Amino acid sequence: MRYLLLILAAGFFLSSCTKEVPETEKKLVKSLDEKYVRETIENYTASYNSNDIEKAVSLFEQDYKGTTGDAEDVVGVEALRNDLIQYRRQYPEGKWQININEINISGELAYVFTTGSFLMVDPIENKMNPVYSERTIKILKKQKNDGWKIYRSLAAPTFTYDKN
Repeated sequence: MRYLLLILAAGFFLSSCTKEVPETEKKLVKSLDEKYVRETIENYTASYNSNDIEKAVSLFEQDYKGTTGDAEDVVGVEALRNDLIQYRRQYPEGKWQININEINISGELAYVFTTGSFLMVDPIENKMNPVYSERTIKILKKQKNDGWKIYRSLAAPTFTYDKN
């Protein structure tokens, strides 16, 4: 009899440990992840726009790779840092304006579809106007501390203002 009770107790314990996570909990986790992914992209944009290159670079994975249709690939955070510093020197008044169109999360990766424009002050109109626009897919990787870092980026230019 004791053996039978022990088996029933073990069976009950195992069945209670293998319950599926309720849908409401899954949605809560997903919405939190989406919030953190969105914050990562927004923090990158804000950091770049406020000339805080170190903070901007800290939001990227060490083995980051970025590809843009009209430029050389960027491999690693050191190359990214150098690129961002060069852009800041070349366009000190420039600001990014990024719109997040869609976020898809699958396990430890998040796929973020954005459209963005690089804005510069137009000397005639004296206001910020786009001089370059792009569509981007950014892949973010989930970190152990529940944060997210930008892992890959693929950008395609959609508009470039040529002064010539």
